[in-house]
Amino acid sequence: MKIKVNRNILWATLFTDFLVKSGVKYACISPGSRSTPLTFAIASEKKIKSFPVVDERTSGFLALGIAKATNSPVVIVTTSGTATAELYPAIIEAYQSRVPLIVCTADRPAYLRNTGSNQTINQNNIYKNHIRFFTELPLPFPDKKNLKLLLTSAYDAISTSIFLDKGPVHLNFQFEKPFEPDSNTDSVDESLLEFADSFSESLLSGKTLSINNRKSEIKFRSIDLITVGAGLFDKRFIQLLNKLSAKLNIPIFADANSGLRFSKKEIPNLISNYEALVRRKDLKKFFLPETVIHFGRNLTSQNLEDFIVQSKAKRILVNEHGDRFDSSKKAKIIKSQPESFIEELLNKKLEKSSSDILNYLRDFNNKVESVKEEIFENSLNEVNVILQLLELIPEDSNLFIGNSLPVRDLDFFAPIKNKKINVFQNRGASGIDGIISTAIGVALASGKLTYLVIGDLSFYYDLNALLLTKQFAIPIKIILINNNGGRIFNYLPISKQKEIFQKYFVTPINLDFKKISESFGVSYELIKSLNEYKKLIVNSNKSNSCLILEVKTDSLFTKSLKEKFWNATKKFLK
Repeated sequence: MKIKVNRNILWATLFTDFLVKSGVKYACISPGSRSTPLTFAIASEKKIKSFPVVDERTSGFLALGIAKATNSPVVIVTTSGTATAELYPAIIEAYQSRVPLIVCTADRPAYLRNTGSNQTINQNNIYKNHIRFFTELPLPFPDKKNLKLLLTSAYDAISTSIFLDKGPVHLNFQFEKPFEPDSNTDSVDESLLEFADSFSESLLSGKTLSINNRKSEIKFRSIDLITVGAGLFDKRFIQLLNKLSAKLNIPIFADANSGLRFSKKEIPNLISNYEALVRRKDLKKFFLPETVIHFGRNLTSQNLEDFIVQSKAKRILVNEHGDRFDSSKKAKIIKSQPESFIEELLNKKLEKSSSDILNYLRDFNNKVESVKEEIFENSLNEVNVILQLLELIPEDSNLFIGNSLPVRDLDFFAPIKNKKINVFQNRGASGIDGIISTAIGVALASGKLTYLVIGDLSFYYDLNALLLTKQFAIPIKIILINNNGGRIFNYLPISKQKEIFQKYFVTPINLDFKKISESFGVSYELIKSLNEYKKLIVNSNKSNSCLILEVKTDSLFTKSLKEKFWNATKKFLK
């Protein structure tokens, strides 16, 4: 039996069906004419939750946040032209941090390139330096040969994004008018649809996708230190890591962005105040590791990285994709699931590390914690904004930490808390763009109370995202640290060049964030005291709407407190 179809709609619908069969559940769609077939097909599919987002850059980062929260791929749809370029910052972040995105760009036919045709650019592999897979699909044509090509390309893209080389993938769809479902272009036999369905099933059932673990060929006698960077670590990893650490007396230096400091499972050998240690040039007199095992992404602390490199320790980096998170290029990289690697270590006969060193580090950690409370906790400074937030937010909340100073303050000063907090950040490329959008994506997909700590410049970069909070009724709490500019540069030597420094590095923006918040219909409070901050954080836990809490801080005052803190910790290292 023949049925009338629009070939573009048929093409996009069969692609969407394959997405559903592959387990894809989310999509972010920006408006545009050329992308009509994709938008119609995906938005009509009830098994995919679609979010309409006007701004493509916001859409890309929103999708990034959803994918981070769900650890599953998110489809992004855009029209042709510069709209595709707006996605690039989010794609770079996804590439660097291995977040699965399925980027679907609509395009004019290839024969219109370089002809001056409106809204036509060269989209062929436009993201080539930061994409895990690319294919340019031909113009839709309703026959078995072309449908095989479409579905095989979809399979290759999705399997790469999720399993084979996790991260963003790109499919460029060419379309010719007409795009609308009621504009028929062809008559096809129903058997063609049956063929497409059976071919999809054969693709998905005929291959097994998994990440193979390699034996690590361990050639060391003992482990002196374990370091853990940002990553998604589950209960089993924590249990195995704890077991290994306890068995061999190994201290664990865990970046705050790893989430290990915020776990209901106690990790007795976890050291949170290692920054105070590694800032000491004479640390090697007390502690000089020979073998260091690292899990997760790069560490936030450059001082810790430098200490490990200068110690000339044998460094082993373990991650499931074999990525090199090592700027020294001297570490051994092991491609393995971290849990499998630790199990292998537990079955090896390795020497115990010194219990004296471990006890010394644990004692040092506790002493530093008491000094921290004395110096920071009685004033409204940038460090205490984070410390009080960690203390007051409920169990199992999300904490999204902004780049620049906030992410460093979290790592340097966050204590160990017997409370589950889910930590998120954009540390793949560490940009300050798209932070609000990504945090909103995390909140939207997880359904959990979400707190974003962000600086004023990062906030300014992503103002468009505030529209999403009202559009989707997002209960996110934004703690806006307003120190009026890029105050991280205060910690760099360029700060001594006063005239150039203020104009070209700090770049104060002097914005009225109350008026900006109100223009987007978002609730706003200006924090005037430490007690008021604590009270509003507690009250915000009960609110189901977006709230912006602006905290105006003196960055130079905070810097002086930090210097006082680092100096105070020196007395504990003897």
